[in-house]
Amino acid sequence: MRTVLFDPGYSACLAGISDSIELMYGAFQTTPMPLKQKKFQFSMILPKIKDMVLNNVSFYLGCLLWASYIKNFKNAEIINNPCLNTEYTEENSIEEPLYLIDFIETRLDKDSRYYINKKYEKDERFINILKTYIEFIKLNKGFVEIKTTDELILPSSIKPLDKDNLNLVKSKIDEAIKNKKLSLLFDVYSLILD
Repeated sequence: MRTVLFDPGYSACLAGISDSIELMYGAFQTTPMPLKQKKFQFSMILPKIKDMVLNNVSFYLGCLLWASYIKNFKNAEIINNPCLNTEYTEENSIEEPLYLIDFIETRLDKDSRYYINKKYEKDERFINILKTYIEFIKLNKGFVEIKTTDELILPSSIKPLDKDNLNLVKSKIDEAIKNKKLSLLFDVYSLILD
């Protein structure tokens, strides 16, 4: 039986979004200073926050790309699945992507308008990725029983990969992991999502 990895190496490139942002925001919000300084400080941390958001959304895109890729290998055993035989709770499984959606759609825009008088221009692909990932988690019940690629369920919004695109996706995944730059995965976003 052929084997495929559960994680091709993405986890080494990721920090938890809610923890990272909350640490940065917590320090920002609890430090007493005049509003003018707060505005300046926000303008300084915003690029870092945008990078964190991009990196974490890229992780979720990577999960969808990898699932789409390995789904092409019929009945392959998925190895090193840390979720296998654990307890599934939907709430815990989708907590991070839900947090990120709320952060992008609400909090980041609100704070941008308040501190720098600019609307936060969100990338709609981010929301599409996160919503698709949430559906993916729910369909597979947190992967607690997923042992083979035949058991893996892809959301209907994910386009199937043809042979040419299969190689292109795998090559891009390898490049992103090698360079520890998951945002490179956006180069192949349109191969699986509209």
